[in-house]
Amino acid sequence: MVMVVLLLSMTSLALIRVGTEARLRTVKSASGISARFAADAGIERALYLMNEQLEAGAWTVGDVPTYSSQALTASNADYTVSFSGDLSSGYQITSVGRSGNQTKTVRAMVALTSPIAQDYAIFSKKNINMKNSSTVDGFNSSDPSDTDVDVKIGTQSTDDGAIDLKNNTTIDGDIVIGPEGVPDDVINTGSNVSINGEIFVLQTDFYLSSVAPPDYTASQGSISGNNITLNSSDSGKYSSISISNNGTLSVTGDLTLYVTGDIELKNNAEIEIKNDATLELYFDGDINANNSSGFNNKSKVPSSLMIYGTGTDQEIDLKNSADIYAVVYAPNAEMTVKNSGDAYGSFIVEDFELKNGGEVYYDEALKEVTEDDKLVRFAITRWEEL
Repeated sequence: MVMVVLLLSMTSLALIRVGTEARLRTVKSASGISARFAADAGIERALYLMNEQLEAGAWTVGDVPTYSSQALTASNADYTVSFSGDLSSGYQITSVGRSGNQTKTVRAMVALTSPIAQDYAIFSKKNINMKNSSTVDGFNSSDPSDTDVDVKIGTQSTDDGAIDLKNNTTIDGDIVIGPEGVPDDVINTGSNVSINGEIFVLQTDFYLSSVAPPDYTASQGSISGNNITLNSSDSGKYSSISISNNGTLSVTGDLTLYVTGDIELKNNAEIEIKNDATLELYFDGDINANNSSGFNNKSKVPSSLMIYGTGTDQEIDLKNSADIYAVVYAPNAEMTVKNSGDAYGSFIVEDFELKNGGEVYYDEALKEVTEDDKLVRFAITRWEEL
């Protein structure tokens, strides 16, 4: 009996020790996970507040949010956040999470970016249709000798044939499709299609924020006629634009227009942006350009013509007789280009169709952004646990 009791006691002590060690390992593991969540939360909170300041136009390095032993809600963990770097080289956020006797340190590199700075010659929420012998490539309006330009086309969709590349189309870059999409289903290719890059699947939807038009008050009526010249002092809100056959709307200076209705360019009409001039065009309605009409950006610098769709269920129908140099950001618009020239810049829309075997070139100069640009935001370029 004494031997049995002794053996049982020894077994019980061993089991208690095993249980205690397992419990300690569990507590340690749980504390480690909690500490990592706290460290991640510190990064996310700092990034959120940085973008909030940026959107409000109040961003300054001196107001960068940092924290010391900030409690993580509904837990016994906390985080400490420090900040370093500058706008040109990028910011570095370091967050140390603590829970119990466990600490985890996470560091993130943060830089300014925007949807048009992401190498997309074309990006659509839904479909991209490119007719026979179409081409996608890149250039650099700031440095014409730069021929090594990263280029992408992409869609958020995972529908069959969302990207339709007809015969003899060349994509000199990468193709991106929606989360969990199947490339062979999403991308439909005709004969002799060349994709000189890789195919990627988005981890999450590509972030497309809405654009708020300028806060102009009373409308100044409509813009209509044959030969019209507008300069910086004419910036404001207008109900519509209608340019007669063979007419020209000339832009001099830095002009900002907010059009609450439609923009119509009749046969052979154009909106001409002079050299050393810029046009920011916000529109709630549609853009309809009839035969041989459209936009003529004389500088051939896409950032000189920024077109923002601010409405819903919009259409952009262009029939340019010359090359288009522009940035179009209209996430709720169907865009059709029926031109005899090529398109240079970046085109981010709901649906994109390129007819007549045209060519689209992404402008690498659009990758350079400042805190004053539209659509700009801070984003994480690298995230690592130390």
